[in-house]
This record gives sequence, structure tokens and C-alpha cells, in this order.
Amino acid sequence: MNLLASQFKTNVTYLSKIINKSKNQNFNNYINSLRIHYITNKLYNEKKYREYKISYLAEECGYASTQVFVIAFKNEHGVTPSYFIKHLKNDNDIPERTGSEVADQAI
Repeated sequence: MNLLASQFKTNVTYLSKIINKSKNQNFNNYINSLRIHYITNKLYNEKKYREYKISYLAEECGYASTQVFVIAFKNEHGVTPSYFIKHLKNDNDIPERTGSEVADQAI
């Protein structure tokens, strides 16, 4: 957050307040939402991502820990990445909290 604040030529406290107010979530939750949104878009739009290991997907969207990625993904979508991918591969319905709703929340 320090780097971001310096790029915007402001202080961390002010930037934090702006993010909290405009996104209705703190900086860390906002970044996690963006990361999960990024990988969700990859899974929807690039079928090769559905074949990758969960550990690769975690790393691809900026998580150092697969376990933390799985928890964040489940918090965002209500299902694990494995379940999500399995249903994408089978063209089954995915639970509601996906797609454009996630995009609207993350941006």
C-alpha cells in the first residue's frame, strides 16, 4: 500500500480511507477480490487454465500459499477452485456468485 500511496502522491491513511469508502472493503480484501477476479476470468476465457494445478493458479494471481488462495477463492465464490473448474469443464452451472457479479464487485 505504501508503494501505491507514493505513486498517487498521497499518504497511506488517506488512500486507505478512499478505498474503504469507495469499495466498501479494506485494501487487503480489495486486492484479494481483484486477484480472484483475474483468475476467474482466465478460467472462463482460456480453457488451458482449467488444466493447470491449483498451486499454479494461486501463484499466477499473486498468492504465495495455495491454501490461502483456496480460502480466498471459496470466500469469493462459495466453492473451491477444484469444484469450480470441474463444473466449468463439464459445462455445469456454477453457483451464483460468479461472472459479471464478481466483476462488478471487484472493480
